[in-house]
Amino acid sequence: MTVGKMSVSLDASLLEFMAHYQETHQLRSRSEVVAQALTLLRDQELEAQYAAALSEWQDSSDADLWEHTAADGLDGTDAAR
Repeated sequence: MTVGKMSVSLDASLLEFMAHYQETHQLRSRSEVVAQALTLLRDQELEAQYAAALSEWQDSSDADLWEHTAADGLDGTDAAR
């Protein structure tokens, strides 16, 4: 993994929260706190993008085609038998 360094200025209340979070979650560094926060933000963004893609797909003609295929009764549950 490639690691980059940066400097960040935060409000005192955020620094306090970061220290408290680091201690209560037994993280080794403030960098781990920031990494967790950014991972959560990335996951939140991905969730929104997946929801938008699903909505777009459901509004398309492809959704109707899929419904006809899915209604054939072959759902794959018997595949392992």
